[in-house]
Amino acid sequence: LAFDGDGDRVAFVDARGVPAEPDRVAVLFARWLLREGPGEVIYDIKSSSVLPEAVEEAGGRAIMERSGHAFIKTTLLDRGALFGAEISGHYFFRELGGDDALFASCLLLHILQAEGRGLAELLADVPRHPITPDIRLPCPPEKADAILEDLRRAFSDYPVGQLDGTRIDFGDGWALARRSVTEALITLRFEAHSPARLDQIQALVRERVPALAAIWRS
Repeated sequence: LAFDGDGDRVAFVDARGVPAEPDRVAVLFARWLLREGPGEVIYDIKSSSVLPEAVEEAGGRAIMERSGHAFIKTTLLDRGALFGAEISGHYFFRELGGDDALFASCLLLHILQAEGRGLAELLADVPRHPITPDIRLPCPPEKADAILEDLRRAFSDYPVGQLDGTRIDFGDGWALARRSVTEALITLRFEAHSPARLDQIQALVRERVPALAAIWRS
């Protein structure tokens, strides 16, 4: 276990020393909590689609929210949701009305004990799709806004969401572009069901949005 300075975020590492992705750990929490009955799970827009898919399979309802502690906590409280997870390692619980790293750690230990398996074994039952980390590109705010609009126009033939930046749903993957509110950056993130498809989606975004390709050189 590794806690951040104020104890509201936690990172988990399995017995082999391999860090566990927060959105896949969130699948373990969601599956466990939904055993008691249906409920809503609030998830970070940057999370792998594995998380909402697992929530729906377990009988819950997955609600996408903007990335950020305050957004997810507010939606959890407003909706009375069962659980929420942010990709930075915040885990939110209805019982607490917020997030707590120690509570999350104790709950995970309880799940491991109840299942009689280690973290690596439990995560082996959680699918994994190829996904990029955040790709951070220096970009002035006004140019970033124009690029996001270019993306929306260029992919009008696909479902496009504007909850937090621009998110394009390809059915077997997605692309997300967001403008930073604290730095002169645009951030990109991609996921697909195969490595080849992940490359194809990134290439398609470069092809259709030259202004983005011009600042995205690697």
